Amino acid sequence: MIASGSRLAESLFWYLLALTGCAILLFEFGPERVLDIKEWPLSITVQQPRDAGPGAVRYQPSADDHPGVVCTLTANPASYPSCGLILTLTPRDKGINLTRFGTLHIRLSVTGAGEQDWRLYLRNYNPVYDRVDEPEQSKFNEIIFRPADYGRDHEVPLDVFTPATWWITRYNVPLQQQGVNLDRVYAIEVMAGSDMPPGKHGVVIEALQFHGSWLDATLFYRLILFVWFLYGCTVFLINHLLMKQRLQHAHQAKLEAEALNRTLSEENRRSREEACYDALTGALNRLGGERLLLEIGEQPCTLVYIDVDHFKQINDSHGHPVGDEVLKLLVSEILRHCDPLCHLVRWGGEEFVLVCLDYDELRACILAERLRTLLEASAHWPLALRVTASFGVAERGGEPWECVLKRADEALYQAKTQGRNRVVAH
Repeated sequence: MIASGSRLAESLFWYLLALTGCAILLFEFGPERVLDIKEWPLSITVQQPRDAGPGAVRYQPSADDHPGVVCTLTANPASYPSCGLILTLTPRDKGINLTRFGTLHIRLSVTGAGEQDWRLYLRNYNPVYDRVDEPEQSKFNEIIFRPADYGRDHEVPLDVFTPATWWITRYNVPLQQQGVNLDRVYAIEVMAGSDMPPGKHGVVIEALQFHGSWLDATLFYRLILFVWFLYGCTVFLINHLLMKQRLQHAHQAKLEAEALNRTLSEENRRSREEACYDALTGALNRLGGERLLLEIGEQPCTLVYIDVDHFKQINDSHGHPVGDEVLKLLVSEILRHCDPLCHLVRWGGEEFVLVCLDYDELRACILAERLRTLLEASAHWPLALRVTASFGVAERGGEPWECVLKRADEALYQAKTQGRNRVVAH
């Protein structure tokens, strides 16, 4: 069950990776969230200066029904803001959170002579300092249009809006409250600037849209990180349980193998000593090795073929007694550094087969490399000889023992052709 969970986690990784990529592409390059003021329920009114005469300010939409206003300005307006158009979006204490948007798409057109500097205000309500009886105390976040800006489409980042300086001065706003606020915008106003010349001037809002992503970028990427964090925790837990299960199985297999080994040793000890052990070295002889392989049956194991390098030269140069001592010391060193799961068989002459029960190829290669190093570094060889050995490793994969032995022998042959004194797995 845990193994199937591991496969599910691996499959989920690719689905989650593909989903993450699609989500990022959609977030970065997909359709934006658009708030079009034309489609928003609102009321449209005009702002009239206190000293304005009759007809000085009138609502005058364009032929396409875009909202507009015409103002007849005097030389010295008595109040500010003086004349303009007010688009009320919500009740004053409600407002729309425009911080979720990034840009304002706007186009204004004007009529009248002289340079005109119409101001666009985003009116934001803040219960900390707003008073119900003072409507102009709500914050005026402004941008200023110059003569070259009219009749063109503009994409204005919302972070370029700044509070109007006259509003800060009039209401003596403290430093901590002078920053831009767009979290509760309840009205949009287009007002004539204080430096506009006297005369008749008009403005029309031809387009006004707010654009932004559907989700805050910080929140979006935090959600992605959170999802991957959950996935990582899940994979860690599955792998932890899977490793624990494997360790339990390995431990149980080791206990079973040790129990089998003890049983085999106890039942056949005497007969092995008489018929299955090599008289010179004390290792199993070939008959004992063949019986061992037969008794093992289908139990997993790995064979390590061992051959003393240049053994014929040792016999020819120093005599067979020295060669016998080399073989006895070789067996002694190997058995001294192997656990009870390993059985050494003298397969013939200077060739040995180490049968490693419940060993996989990697574990057997590690053991063979350790033995190779120990034999090479041993200072106990007779006549201070330098003796090395080559190793061929083959793990049983369900095939007959003859095939495993053949693969181990081929691996040993490769070790010798590659220079001897090495470990090769096949």
